[in-house]
Amino acid sequence: MRLGICIVALAAVAVAATGLRASAEEETQVQKRAFEDRKEYAGTIVCLGCELEKRGADAQCTLHAGHAQGLLAEDGTLWTFIDNARGHHLITNKKLLGAPVKVVGWKFPKAQYIEVHSYYAKKGDEWVHWDYCRVCGFEPGDHAGKDLCPGCAEDAEDEKEDK
Repeated sequence: MRLGICIVALAAVAVAATGLRASAEEETQVQKRAFEDRKEYAGTIVCLGCELEKRGADAQCTLHAGHAQGLLAEDGTLWTFIDNARGHHLITNKKLLGAPVKVVGWKFPKAQYIEVHSYYAKKGDEWVHWDYCRVCGFEPGDHAGKDLCPGCAEDAEDEKEDK
């Protein structure tokens, strides 16, 4: 009798383990995001650490993160931007802090990240589209011509020549 119960229990454990392994494999299969899957996500640029401190966390954003910025969605969810060539400017450009934006890109909900393709920022009453050639976020003279994306560096040179 005991042997029969043990065999049934072992069989149940084996079936459960196989199911867990299969579901873990499904979750780890990489699905490359498709260009046409981009969506627009509206919200406000906030300092993630400061926002988390308001919610009770000991974020210490000045210690290591340097007031890294993210998106406070309209539903109150905080999103972090993937720190790549297209997302870095949203993370670091302090001129955007508190600005309403519409981010175009891909969400990775389980990780709470957004990969940025481009974004719209409010300028007066209109939404201005910013893409990689205009994303460095700096203006001519901010860094003596350094740290500008190639498009903005060229614009800065043109402005310098016009003066």
